[in-house]
Amino acid sequence: MTTFESIREFVVPAYLCDATDRQLREAGLDGNERFILWSGVIQGERLLVRTMHCPKQTAYRLARGLCVRVEADELHRLNVWLYENTERLAIQVHSHPADAYHSDTDDAYPMVTTLGGLSLVVPEFARYGVRGPQTALYRLSAAGWEDLSPTAAHRVLRLEG
Repeated sequence: MTTFESIREFVVPAYLCDATDRQLREAGLDGNERFILWSGVIQGERLLVRTMHCPKQTAYRLARGLCVRVEADELHRLNVWLYENTERLAIQVHSHPADAYHSDTDDAYPMVTTLGGLSLVVPEFARYGVRGPQTALYRLSAAGWEDLSPTAAHRVLRLEG
């Protein structure tokens, strides 16, 4: 399988949700966004997330807003790790200072590029965490990043805990 389009459910253990919340909030204390990546293994129509990655990144405050940058050598290191550990990069998670939405930058420079992959945007520097009510979920299709309704998001992404 080369895409995640047939995956009906992505399952994330509670301890990875909690660790992600800590990472996002830590960056938010300084007024910065942070990118977290989740990888895992496919079992039938499910992807079981096993690992949280916090790649080395640089946060920027620009006139148009906040963003982060991950350098090529760090992406290479991550890809080698994924290959050696037979995991697939399936979900990108990042925080926003206010509302959760996919910005033009998010659309243009994703880290998850496999069709069917997910992008979770967490508002208010993760004040309420990845399980919070205003968190937005997007799924990559051939047409681009599609905003999932709360009902569809709840069906496709199971955040345990």
